[in-house]
Amino acid sequence: MTAVAKEYGEVTALRGADLTVRRGELLAVVGPSGSGKSTLLNIMGTLDRPSAGTVRVDGHDIDALSDRELSALRAGTIGFVFQQFHLAPGVPALDSVADGLLYSGTPRGQRRAAAERALRRVGLGHRLHHQPHQLSGGEKQRVAIARAVLGDPPLLLADEPTGALDSRSGAVVIELLNELHEAGTTVVVITHDRDIAATLPREVRVRDGRVEHDSGVRQTPRAPVPQEAAR
Repeated sequence: MTAVAKEYGEVTALRGADLTVRRGELLAVVGPSGSGKSTLLNIMGTLDRPSAGTVRVDGHDIDALSDRELSALRAGTIGFVFQQFHLAPGVPALDSVADGLLYSGTPRGQRRAAAERALRRVGLGHRLHHQPHQLSGGEKQRVAIARAVLGDPPLLLADEPTGALDSRSGAVVIELLNELHEAGTTVVVITHDRDIAATLPREVRVRDGRVEHDSGVRQTPRAPVPQEAAR
């Protein structure tokens, strides 16, 4: 994204934000509440359009796409994980994940087979038929991650994925995101936790709607001040 701004009425959520995520990266976007990081995720994930600037996803300028084309791009390219697990009460893990393909036209048996593979991938092969109330917080988040990676999207956006978890469960989720990255998925983690951000290979800091620091961008050193000007 280049020079991206986002306004909601009189509120400016993003101001000239620049961010490039390269295929195969693992990075954290970190900032306090109200900094604009979730707005950044929504625009990166094509859930929202910018008020100004350019956003390209997998080579596509999102402003040039219709809503239908944008939905198709999102469905085939991006997986989402949120702080809240969004698991329906009484629905077993296998069906919660399989429902991610409900509108794809895939037959039920194939959906369930793909869901089982995804759950085994995140270490929940022994919890296929457990309902949400029978799962720990960390297991619920892993079900949500399995649903997000069900179609093998090249990009995974995780918005505060450890926010509702204790530190031990959160560490397991971060370890899983690292494993998905090592398997080839591009992973962007949105977080307010500087400790989590510090464990990832790249850290992008957002404040007041601006990208104030990006460890993945080489900083241009300032030119020395002429001695005469410094006097």
